[in-house]
Amino acid sequence: MAIDTEAARLLLGMSTTGVSFTRTVMLGRQSLLLSDREILGLMRDFRLGEDKCRDVLAGSYPNRYSEAFFKLLGAKEIDSIDASDFEGATIVHDLNGPVPEAIRGRYDVVYDGGTIEHIFSSQTALQNCMDLAKVGGRVCLHTPANNYFGHGFYQFSPELFFRVFSESNGFEVERMVAVEYGPRRRWYQVIDPERARARGPLINPFPVLLFMQARKTAQVPLFRRVPQQSDYSALWAQHEQHPEDGAAGRPSALSRGILRVKSVLLERFPGLARALESLMFSQLNRGFSLRNRAAFVPIDKRAR
Repeated sequence: MAIDTEAARLLLGMSTTGVSFTRTVMLGRQSLLLSDREILGLMRDFRLGEDKCRDVLAGSYPNRYSEAFFKLLGAKEIDSIDASDFEGATIVHDLNGPVPEAIRGRYDVVYDGGTIEHIFSSQTALQNCMDLAKVGGRVCLHTPANNYFGHGFYQFSPELFFRVFSESNGFEVERMVAVEYGPRRRWYQVIDPERARARGPLINPFPVLLFMQARKTAQVPLFRRVPQQSDYSALWAQHEQHPEDGAAGRPSALSRGILRVKSVLLERFPGLARALESLMFSQLNRGFSLRNRAAFVPIDKRAR
């Protein structure tokens, strides 16, 4: 549970757009994993004087917590929720269960920098985030997406957050950024699969974290409609309108041709067929990589 250079840049960017951090709550007490040089570099990038980050610089890497950083963003009240007080959380509560009524709708920003993937009841954890935010407030999640196998209980798909933080639940996703933690730390805007009308699968060599920023637009009962994956919803709607097409609809001529070739290869040369299939489901295939512009659009993270 920590704010690193990429998360810090994203949060600083939020503050420059007028997002209020007045009342902020963290899922888990977040560490601040930035060196002095990285902190000062961010201050220069965001045109903040060194005098404003004196408290942020107190202590030393890796023993800083992030309250001073949130104060820099404008926070006046900062809480942290954890199942244990081992890191000094202000509210001791297991997020596998609903948060207390007294703190629901209280916060301008609900921030998770690496907690929900460790919570077994992920739906309850997400609902707690939504409940904690006030109308007009934000939920910000910085969470594992790719290549974090074994890190926690889960790693998450963008589709989940687009479907959960939706109008039917009183939210809108304002920003979804995939951060590739390779040598260049590249950022990509993630396109909603419903808008792209296609899945955005990703196979890549480096860890990828998702940064999701959603605004609470209304207080409504949550999950009156169970979220469904968008491509299945589209298929079901198509089937209702054209049941004569069958379960798979009408495949294109290209798809029919590929299936015929695959069928022949599997019967005659199954080893070769499966070898070719492995190449198709790899980063060599543009559709399964960050080069897929229908799903991922490069962002200049230093742009304002």
